[in-house]
Amino acid sequence: MSKTLGGFKKVFAVAVSAATLVGSACMFTACSNSFPEIRMTLSFNGETYTLNYKLYRDYYTQTVDHYMALIDEDYFDNTVIHDYQSDRMIGGGYTYMVDGQVDTENADTIDDLTALDYDGLTLAEDGAIKVIETTVWKNDVATNRLHGETTSNGHSIKDGSGLTNSYGSLGTYTYVTKDLTPGDTYNVTYKNTDSDARGSSPYYKNSVTSLFYVYTSSSSTTDSNYCVFGTLADDESKTALDDLLAAIDAYLEDSELESDDFTEEDTLDIADEFVDGGTYEVTYNVPVKPIVIKEVRVTKY
Repeated sequence: MSKTLGGFKKVFAVAVSAATLVGSACMFTACSNSFPEIRMTLSFNGETYTLNYKLYRDYYTQTVDHYMALIDEDYFDNTVIHDYQSDRMIGGGYTYMVDGQVDTENADTIDDLTALDYDGLTLAEDGAIKVIETTVWKNDVATNRLHGETTSNGHSIKDGSGLTNSYGSLGTYTYVTKDLTPGDTYNVTYKNTDSDARGSSPYYKNSVTSLFYVYTSSSSTTDSNYCVFGTLADDESKTALDDLLAAIDAYLEDSELESDDFTEEDTLDIADEFVDGGTYEVTYNVPVKPIVIKEVRVTKY
């Protein structure tokens, strides 16, 4: 009896180990599901709001895998919405630093706004790409930029469908524009989504790093320059976003502020070796009361 039970234990242990290895492989390669899910937890004025998202890997494979790789590194934890526009909240690239430490509670939202070290996470000392997959090359050298899976960049969905901006949807974002990359000199090579073939197009269409937006307009739109790769997964998430936006309105009312006073302009010089002159200027509409992305987690791979 003891021998039989021991054999069962051994088989069971092997089975568990195999299942663990398979689960780990899928976790690290983000390979197991056409529609992964993530959970984004935001905070504003002492309250938290949870948004669950369904991501569309079958439509935007490289985009979804790129952002999931960053999420697995806890890259977005304790970041902030640094640019609050009329139809979207833009985040994924900044936090608040006070005396060299992340501090999203006591920061001055303008003076303490600090860029994340995207290059430090995604580039090794020798310039090799790490954490993310290479999808964009400049002069045959791998870059840590993301190929834009957008209709303006020639990306299409096999069945003719695809996502548009809708309330709460999640999309990629870049501040690099056409006028910053004039002529063919600024073209890059990119890997096509569904094959190993490569194409070529202007850098501004393939310049995404880690920025994303949450769409807050109630009107659905199509924008060929942005890749919408996720939608709110449930009614509870829609209610949570409703509540967050209502809390912002309540804050304005309690503070006796007009809607235009919720943001303060902050102009920064952004270094980017791939644009004309190596740097460009951006003006952000920074919320005067922090909207903090407390954490982002993958809940289904």
